[in-house]
Amino acid sequence: MNANLVKRYSFLSIQALLLTLARAASADGLGFEDSIAIPTVISATRLQQSILDTPASITVIDRAMIRALGARELPDILRLVPGMVAGRESGSESFVGYHGTSADGARRMQVLVDGRSIYEAALARVDWIGLPLDVEDIERIEVVRGPNSATYGANSFFGVVNIITRSALEVPNAEVIGRGGDDRIADGFARLSLHGLGGDWAWSAFHREDTGFDIDARKKTPFNDDKAVDGVYGKGQYATTNDGQLVFSAGFSRMVAEQARRNDTSIYRELPVATLDTGYAAIQLDQPLSATHRLQIKANVNTLDRAEPWYVRIPYLVVSPELAALYAQDKNQANAFVDDPAAACSGSAVVTNARLRTVCLRLADSNYTDLRDYTTNQNNREQRRELDVSDLWVPSSSLRIVLGGNLNQSLASSRNFLNGDAENATVSVFGHAEWRFAEHWLLNVGAHGENDQEAGKSLSPRAALSWQFQPNQVLRLVHSRAVRTPDIFEDQADAHYYATTDDRSQRAYDGAFYQSAKSNGQAKSEHIRSNEVSYFAQYSAIPLSLDVRLFRDELDLTRNQLEIDDFIISDYEYYLMRGAEVSSEWRPSAFQRLQVNYAYLDINKPPLGSENTDFVPKHSGSAVWAWYDPTGWRASLAYGFYNNLNKDLFFDRLDLHAGKVVKVGQKQTLDLGLNAQVRLSQDAELRRNNGVDSPQRIWASLGWRY
Repeated sequence: MNANLVKRYSFLSIQALLLTLARAASADGLGFEDSIAIPTVISATRLQQSILDTPASITVIDRAMIRALGARELPDILRLVPGMVAGRESGSESFVGYHGTSADGARRMQVLVDGRSIYEAALARVDWIGLPLDVEDIERIEVVRGPNSATYGANSFFGVVNIITRSALEVPNAEVIGRGGDDRIADGFARLSLHGLGGDWAWSAFHREDTGFDIDARKKTPFNDDKAVDGVYGKGQYATTNDGQLVFSAGFSRMVAEQARRNDTSIYRELPVATLDTGYAAIQLDQPLSATHRLQIKANVNTLDRAEPWYVRIPYLVVSPELAALYAQDKNQANAFVDDPAAACSGSAVVTNARLRTVCLRLADSNYTDLRDYTTNQNNREQRRELDVSDLWVPSSSLRIVLGGNLNQSLASSRNFLNGDAENATVSVFGHAEWRFAEHWLLNVGAHGENDQEAGKSLSPRAALSWQFQPNQVLRLVHSRAVRTPDIFEDQADAHYYATTDDRSQRAYDGAFYQSAKSNGQAKSEHIRSNEVSYFAQYSAIPLSLDVRLFRDELDLTRNQLEIDDFIISDYEYYLMRGAEVSSEWRPSAFQRLQVNYAYLDINKPPLGSENTDFVPKHSGSAVWAWYDPTGWRASLAYGFYNNLNKDLFFDRLDLHAGKVVKVGQKQTLDLGLNAQVRLSQDAELRRNNGVDSPQRIWASLGWRY
């Protein structure tokens, strides 16, 4: 029997098993709500709003769906968002992008945890895998699909992901979870909560590890991208006067990850291993001041410390001042010399180029050509400090207004990337008004004004008109504008790889790698002008929800190639992105959900592709059947796909989960789970060499709760 038939019969067998389990469960279970409740969200405007009232399309992934999926890492959950692409770059890095574009960072999407930005301002990245937060700590995820700079400022360009953590009041008193399976998956999670003395506290600790891709799918050679993440997280909540709340939270994580190299690895004495330490501390006060005013103050500090030493064996020639001088004069000749010294030194250029002739003369000197052991690195440190103050004012029953300001300072330090220290700071003010000026009509108007120390001033407005023509149906017209400011590296890069000899008696042969890059300080802010028509409805009698979004985005983007040997930031390139998104959820019974998501994206492509277009899928989507009831059984089948990535790659995967909660006494339960991820296509996941090393990944879990 061939492999395709085996795979097909395996899928049918697993599906039949899950359906059998579903029939065995009690038909009157109420694991999900009896009907589809219209979610209340906070991420669109900083106001608590029904989705019917928001000036944007929003996807909400709640705790019940997260648990039914059985996912162990955050990117796998975000595959349920229409228009979102989640692909692994390596075992320790994941690309998560709404509407795609740059795959080497999170340049055009804001990511928050409880309203606190985790966007890394130095290199415009989000560490999706190494966060000091476990999936078990997440209550729900709200994704604002569309520009939201009017609420959260620059870099909320395509959308906002707001990860909302669980309340200390709602978690078990104690729980322990363990997972193990393919690719050396070995995970652990533990949590303890305490209540009393005026407050409620919850602490958790976790460990996750696996072997990543393990195999280079193109070369069929070891990929070496194992990772292990350890973290702790704590949250405390205190009630204040007049139903106010004071919340403290803090977390720390350490990820140790092998850094698979896609380029020439012959210079490494051993492949690099990166250690990333991520930490934060935050405090939030939510305090009613009167019947019409409510004050909210947030302050936090985020830190990131990446240590990635490189142990290499190279000749002094490549870190010599003579080769660096040639590179400064003629990059092509310097690179040609390193690729093939004999050929470069035998050509006519050696006669006409005095610097090339000088380098060629060094070939006869063994002090220049003998291999030596050097250490260099890709280390960098960041710190982000933020203070955010807002006031909710309710002057009448038909009008709500939020006004506030934000101070943000980002510090970065890297000898190799920045030649020392760099910083940026922003000061911003924002405001939003929600006005129900007629029975079925709602107007949302907001704007965010920002002064960036490096990029200057910007204004991001948004206006939305909503017509609620039926009690649970709304039609929206939205116009918004947003900006993305350059990250610190784009604006202040001064990059050299400094190498020191391991034998310090040879310190005279220390030097900087001949290639270098320096920003001219003229990196531009990007702009988006977005128009949207959207429809949201909940048909209670079926029960079914439907979310349809049609959009037209005009984009002024720069094209970045930020390599040590090719530092290019283009002038503005105009792109027109148009598309449609559809999300629907049907509950055929009180204990089942069937969710379908689809996105179509069309972006005009210049003659030569770039990251601005190569990572925009034309078609993407997901389908999920989830079943969860109080008898203890749960199960899910999830399918996700995207196409046209990196020109022609197609990715799809089937995720399966089955679980059972068993009571052991009055207050204790055991939770058993089984997960499988099955690749259906053989294309690479994101780039051509990080594809399928194994068609499936299976793991089991066991949890105890009290």
